[in-house]
Amino acid sequence: MEKIAVVIASAGSGKRLSSDVKKQYMLLGNKPILYHTIKKFDEIENVDSITVVCDAEGIEFVEKEIIEKYAFKKTVNTVKGGATRTESVLRGLESLKSDTKYVLIHDGVRPFIKGAVIKEAIRQTLSGKSIVVCSKTVDTIKVAEEGKIVKTLDRSVLWNAETPQCFNYGLILEMVGEAVDLDVQFTDEASILEYFGFDVHIVENSHSNLKITMPKDLVYGEYLLKGEM
Repeated sequence: MEKIAVVIASAGSGKRLSSDVKKQYMLLGNKPILYHTIKKFDEIENVDSITVVCDAEGIEFVEKEIIEKYAFKKTVNTVKGGATRTESVLRGLESLKSDTKYVLIHDGVRPFIKGAVIKEAIRQTLSGKSIVVCSKTVDTIKVAEEGKIVKTLDRSVLWNAETPQCFNYGLILEMVGEAVDLDVQFTDEASILEYFGFDVHIVENSHSNLKITMPKDLVYGEYLLKGEM
């Protein structure tokens, strides 16, 4: 069976939550947010391994207070992150075993991704596609310059890019490696492939895939967690 790995990007600073505790380690239902994220992929049968890319200060906490404490079924490893998301993801990719065929890259603070969506993303990736999980944009989006609206975008063709984002391992490893050396800031891995001219396809997600970023997200997250219990 072709090996599928998961890289969880969890090396961010979490500054927007204005807390001494980084957002990925804050409690949701009395357990760290990152625990809930790992658990979602631990439950996917054809995932072989999970690698968490951590900030240097958080590695010990993740290893002792999450991985050892909760004894996941899959092998869960940690890797020290870099200065940027792209560099952090590259370190995670480089740590994977050479016989890895496919990789899913996911945000550490998106703990509510549904298993069915993960499985559909994997299914389409196995068919040869690069995949990004997306939800339809429901708001009207304006482009503004210096406080003045200059354009209204057609929301019928707009999608919110989420994670997981799923790729052939060799391809994304090579492209992220090249992206690190560019003077370009990439906010996700799909945009790296787009930059280099590769096709990326969508798996639509109609479920909540909340990225916990602001204090209000924690309140909403507690509500969503109750619905999963």
